Amino acid sequence: MYHLNDLQLAVRIADLQSVSGAGRELGMTPAAASAALQRLEKKLACQLFARSTRKMTLTEEGQLFIETARKALNLLGDASNALADNRGELKGELRIALPSDLGRNIVRSWLDEFMETAPELNLSLYFGDQMTDLIGQNVHLALRYGQLEDSNLMRRQLAMMPRVAVASSDYLATYGQPSHPKELSQHNVLVLNRGGEPWQKWRFSYKQKQYEVNVVASKSSNDGAVIKDWALAGKGIAYKSWFDVAKEVKQGKLQLLFSDQLAENIPLQLVYLQSDYPAHKVRAVIDFIKQKFIEFAAQYPAPH
Repeated sequence: MYHLNDLQLAVRIADLQSVSGAGRELGMTPAAASAALQRLEKKLACQLFARSTRKMTLTEEGQLFIETARKALNLLGDASNALADNRGELKGELRIALPSDLGRNIVRSWLDEFMETAPELNLSLYFGDQMTDLIGQNVHLALRYGQLEDSNLMRRQLAMMPRVAVASSDYLATYGQPSHPKELSQHNVLVLNRGGEPWQKWRFSYKQKQYEVNVVASKSSNDGAVIKDWALAGKGIAYKSWFDVAKEVKQGKLQLLFSDQLAENIPLQLVYLQSDYPAHKVRAVIDFIKQKFIEFAAQYPAPH
């Protein structure tokens, strides 16, 4: 009979298409992971993966085996979760993907507070503004802005808010304050580059009609926290979700621009893979974060 660890390794190799990547996740050297896979294939008397120098691709037999192995691991996980629920336990690993700015500057401290009540829980945080592949990243939860297409994901909406254009007083004193979004072409603009695509179409609204303004970046970054840091340093005008800059606007560090032409609100939501029985630890942190955002929204109400 094969070991449970070998099943977990094979499933992660299929997800990542990499022996070494799957091995690192499970605390194994590439050599040990490769040996474990060979051991599993020998016991099964079949080849699960077609090897190449770039990636591991499932064979036809491998696809059948991994599909069933994944279901088996999920069933075992559900059984463990049911026991944890019955005991009210918060233990094991909890992996969460967060947007760079909101995650670092707001949500991380909330999760630190949550962890104080759950000393047996091991937290791993992944920061980034790209859309997270929950299976590939092997995370339990992802906090994301906007509408999501993937029907395999469950959603827990946390808030609805606008995106806003902001700049520091120093920047506006030097370059002047634009009175209309169409004047952005005359200003230094800070653009988020997400997934290799610069976000150059900024949405606004006039008399309930949405419109877009094309902007050209004077500075760009794939990290939303860097965009805000530049704005605070007077380097230009940024386009951010309200929660990202609510504190700084209230403190006077940033000024809200075009408040009469805000585009439609976008959702902020927690997403996770569909499951018949989400783990107790996952449900607990979802409820905790939801309450924190309710309190935050009350303290920093979005502009209308």
